[in-house]
Amino acid sequence: MYNDNLAYDLSIFETDEDFEKKKAERQKKREEKAKIGITQKKSIGRNGSIMAALALVSFVALIAFGLLWSKVQISDYTSMISETKNDIELAERENVRLKAELDSMYTIDNVENIASQELGLQKTQSSQITYITLNTEEMTEVAQEESNIFVSIQNWFNSVLDYLGF
Repeated sequence: MYNDNLAYDLSIFETDEDFEKKKAERQKKREEKAKIGITQKKSIGRNGSIMAALALVSFVALIAFGLLWSKVQISDYTSMISETKNDIELAERENVRLKAELDSMYTIDNVENIASQELGLQKTQSSQITYITLNTEEMTEVAQEESNIFVSIQNWFNSVLDYLGF
């Protein structure tokens, strides 16, 4: 049989005893490595898993507390908004009542009663009325225009625009 590999397989020349010894040595090494690996993994795994679990539980508790706190804040703000809306509604009703009361106070009858009873005023009689005649003539004075070259140019330009229809 032709082999491309330049290395020779020397295991062909080994005896069964040598083979069994090497197999036993390999098995021992595997078991030692497994023991070392298992003990290291257990200590690292246990310590790491406990710390990771504590960290995870702490993180979840923190998130839950944060969510609960935000719900409490939302509830507080909702109740404050509700109370403020009630206060506004109450103030609007009071405003409507006061406006109605104010309107009822300023009727003609109310004003006459207050004027006559509290202030002692009386209605005027025809003998107390005096008519005054004034000069009703209207009189206007027109100021004379100043005439210079610029005013005359402006007047000519305005008359041209009026003629053209602008």
